[in-house]
Amino acid sequence: MAALGNQIRVRVKDDVGKLAALTDKLAAAGVNILAAVAWVEGETGHLVFVPDDPDKACRQIKPLVDACDCEEVVHLKLPHKVGGLSKVAHKLADAGINIHLLYATAAGKESLLVLRTSDNAKAATLV
Repeated sequence: MAALGNQIRVRVKDDVGKLAALTDKLAAAGVNILAAVAWVEGETGHLVFVPDDPDKACRQIKPLVDACDCEEVVHLKLPHKVGGLSKVAHKLADAGINIHLLYATAAGKESLLVLRTSDNAKAATLV
């Protein structure tokens, strides 16, 4: 089942321990991270994640980051089995919807797929 939701995009200076400091702040505030992806480009660290409370998450970590932005995404839970992502990709492609960002987390029998698309509202109704 798909739903519209929010993700947080964070930019920070790439320093040892920065992720630990950010996640400590979130944990202390009781914010749960449902899915995440992080990478470094040059001297900038990027963290994109789905918190259970986006507004609270940004408020808590704002003093530690260069930028903290909230944006709409599609959250989709699906069975963790062969071909699941392929079916989603085909449905969106057939509808002319472009995928701009995708990341996922899986545990056990279920996966959480996070998508930012050219038409999130339409994508959420299709997948």
